[in-house]
Amino acid sequence: MKEFIFPMKIYWEEKDKNYGRFVVEPLERGYGTTIGNALRRVLLSSIYGSAITAVKIEGVQHEFSTIEGVQEDVLQIIANLKNVRFDLKDSDLEILYLEKNAPGVVLASDIKTPPNVTIINKDAYIATINSANTTLKMEIRIERGKGYVMSDEMEQIGEAGWVVLDADFSPIKVAAFRVEATRVGDRTDYDKLTFELTTNGVVSPDTAIQQAVELIVKHMNMLTNISYEVPTLPEPMPPDELMEKLTFSIEELDISQRALNSLKRIGVTTIGELVQLTEDELKSSKNIGRKALTEIKEALKNMGFSLGMNIGEQRSSEV
Repeated sequence: MKEFIFPMKIYWEEKDKNYGRFVVEPLERGYGTTIGNALRRVLLSSIYGSAITAVKIEGVQHEFSTIEGVQEDVLQIIANLKNVRFDLKDSDLEILYLEKNAPGVVLASDIKTPPNVTIINKDAYIATINSANTTLKMEIRIERGKGYVMSDEMEQIGEAGWVVLDADFSPIKVAAFRVEATRVGDRTDYDKLTFELTTNGVVSPDTAIQQAVELIVKHMNMLTNISYEVPTLPEPMPPDELMEKLTFSIEELDISQRALNSLKRIGVTTIGELVQLTEDELKSSKNIGRKALTEIKEALKNMGFSLGMNIGEQRSSEV
């Protein structure tokens, strides 16, 4: 019986802080495409990075405004800000500040950052101030995330003046591969996989590959424990325990800090207050985005609750 072939050569042909190209060979026929596709998809969709998600410029009400004494309009300033690359550590969200009141070029290096935020490209251009009487002052919200998130899926900010942006969190700019034939003994129908990727400098190519492989392996390992048993539904929660949970703080919900902050902004502090709100009421709030709403509904479901509950009826049924 023919032995299954595993790779004997795995090496980087070229690697620096932004670009890498590595080779895996030999692989059984078809495995080059299988592995290459899996790596490429995970790299482009699932590696965490940081991005600007909202900006508030003093004196500006919306993104179609202009600023007296500044060469660029607000739309162009926002486009330039999106080119600034951040490395955010030990936090999911930070507010940064920029203030410049002298004529000249405004660069990413003018942004004031806390110790856990590093600007990768400090020479990135933002705007030019043409007047000595002009001050460009802004707040910049950056967050950690993955993939590309549209502005309407972001947490909305109730405070006036904030412009919520589409965000490209992915630190991977290019991920591509090719598969060629390679020889093992007398056979030439094995695969040679050559994979290359380009990052934005926030993560190195080898770190990105390591994270992608760990994600794939974690998912594959879960498939080794497939059960033939039909899952049993959890026992209904006793009414008194259910009522007690209604008094819990929303901090007990298994939701992101972003969704939690959204609820706090609309004055919701307990689970009992939350479940009495309908889905339409939450949707109508500028603070609750689509992603946050999905998280909230799922967390309530896991606790035995749902939106739009009548707590009075619940108490009556308990009695």
